[in-house]
Amino acid sequence: MGGRHGRRVRLGGKGAPTVSRRAMRGWCALLLLTTVACRGWAQDGQSNLPGQTLEQLMQIQVTSASKKAEDLRKAPAAIYVITGEEIRRGGYSSVPDALRMVPGLYVVQQNAHEWLISARGFSNTFNDKMLVLIDGRSVYSPTFGGVYWDVQDPPLEDIERIEVIRGPGGTLWGANAVNGVINIITKSATKTQGPQVVTSAGADEGYAARLRYGGSAEKDFDYRLYGTSNDWLPTVDAAGAENYDGWNLSQGGVRMHWQASQNNVVTFDGEGYAGRARDTVEILSPTALPEDTDVMTALKGGHVLGRWRHRYSERSSSELLGYCDWNDRAAVIYSDYRTTCDVEWQQNYAISNRQNLTAGASVTTTGDDWPATFTLSFTQPSNRFTTVGEFVQYDVAVVPDKLRVVAGSKFDYNNYTDFEVQPQIRAAWTPTESSTLWGAISRAVRTPARIDETIRVHAGEINPAPPPLEFLLIEGQGEAQSEALDAYEMGYRWRWRESFSLDAAAYYNAYDHLASASAPGSPVVNLSPYYIDIPEYAQELGRAETHGIEISLRYVPVQRWTIVAGITELRGSSTAATAYPAVANNPRQQFNLQSRLDVTRYLNLDSNWYHYNAIPGELALVNRADAGVSTKSIRGFTFSAWGRNLQQDRHAEAIQYIFLGGEIRRAVVIKMVWEPGEK
Repeated sequence: MGGRHGRRVRLGGKGAPTVSRRAMRGWCALLLLTTVACRGWAQDGQSNLPGQTLEQLMQIQVTSASKKAEDLRKAPAAIYVITGEEIRRGGYSSVPDALRMVPGLYVVQQNAHEWLISARGFSNTFNDKMLVLIDGRSVYSPTFGGVYWDVQDPPLEDIERIEVIRGPGGTLWGANAVNGVINIITKSATKTQGPQVVTSAGADEGYAARLRYGGSAEKDFDYRLYGTSNDWLPTVDAAGAENYDGWNLSQGGVRMHWQASQNNVVTFDGEGYAGRARDTVEILSPTALPEDTDVMTALKGGHVLGRWRHRYSERSSSELLGYCDWNDRAAVIYSDYRTTCDVEWQQNYAISNRQNLTAGASVTTTGDDWPATFTLSFTQPSNRFTTVGEFVQYDVAVVPDKLRVVAGSKFDYNNYTDFEVQPQIRAAWTPTESSTLWGAISRAVRTPARIDETIRVHAGEINPAPPPLEFLLIEGQGEAQSEALDAYEMGYRWRWRESFSLDAAAYYNAYDHLASASAPGSPVVNLSPYYIDIPEYAQELGRAETHGIEISLRYVPVQRWTIVAGITELRGSSTAATAYPAVANNPRQQFNLQSRLDVTRYLNLDSNWYHYNAIPGELALVNRADAGVSTKSIRGFTFSAWGRNLQQDRHAEAIQYIFLGGEIRRAVVIKMVWEPGEK
């Protein structure tokens, strides 16, 4: 990656394309026609609500909020669930695309393979305050504090649900779960039996193909094998010419599920991938002027994971999880070779009908190697970072079925910042079956990434009239502190019959020890070759506060039609020294709307609309409209056709950081799924 102060090219701004009135009128007309078409169905005796009923949705079992199964409606946290059916109906091509629907998340695409995903502020390339898990395996990179989204590509058809927590989750999930947790949960091998073939082709988007086969070796042993291959087309520049940012990825994997006995379940999954990502980056040299250069990054990696669940009795159970993950990225400007291994144990014990105790321990070790370049190097080319932690949480029903209190803390020791404590207390009051009021006070930390500790990055050539060449040099000082958050949250959920539901959350966050940079130091003259460095030093002097509200509305005007809306309001400020502003790179308002209509028993008509307010001085407002038709399984075949970014030919939706940004093109995507066992 580049440095924090790398040259930024602004996209959008004044004069950038915005949604046309004609496109907006067309989208509104689609909803109007849908309303007219549905009037007759209100008198129809058939009940075919898309997906699940509102009551069923509120009773979805989630695990991310408390590390044990509980009803969504009773969870004392700002949690949103994307079901597998919603992913199918939404016509999404990737996990980041699906995450756009979550209130409180800011999801934008910078180029063909770079996404910026943040919650409650702090949008930037690194997005270092969001912890992302796939089946319990962390894909958060300790290198820069963020996620390589281009290699997090689980087959969408195999995703059971995505649980998204906005707000701190450090008590249960550990460091770096500061502003949220994204937990991607895939289906058990028992639910993916038989063959499946998936293929899609998108004009101005790309191509994808996938094969999967699930079977049973014995009565209690199930497995699935799969392989995928994707080739995604590049974005374009403001003039419509293609950028050098296309990418491709192929992967294969296996998952196994063994019901060893009535009280023991063992699962295993392994995966490997390889691909190429293209970028245009500024190459710095001590002997030549900077030059934008097309570079190719080789992607390679994989993981193995095992999990054992054991039930001692109706009141007691435990789980043991272990995995190793390796990730190699080789490029001209930087190469990142990393291996991570983790072992976690968790014990659940019901003390009584009203009291539960959950405790656990973990050991995580991660090592990396970084070949040095002039642009980017580390004072320690190789490094190993180890964290030993334990957590305990006590859950008590103060008033059965009415008032619940949850309190606990996470205790970690690591070889960067030594001892860290992340406590929380949460409460949920459920006066009726259809309403819940909850509140929380918690603390979370982000431990330093490699770039905070020992980095040396030439962030740009700053002499307007060289020679000599002068470079801004960012250096870590090796004694970084953890960023800390004190968070205060409150939320309310309410369901009215089977027609309407509301899920709202409000919060106030106070941050300390945020990454910042010192004032420029004295010039350092290098003689062979001759150039000058102007040093700045990484510090932790930044402070910030954010506050806002997040609202999710779900409305069923008639049977067969569901409308889902999300509203996000964000405010806040940060000190001038803060490297990544709290809210300056985020829109103040976001709005999204999804319409899910069952036209017939087998035909769906769906549409999505996303609105982001303009970011002053950086990016014009963004309006994006998608619409598509799809079929339910007909003799094992499912078809869909989606139009994406229908409001205009192309648009920029992200501020550019480090890598060249692009404009996202209008696309038409055709997809076919064949699964003979599906009815």
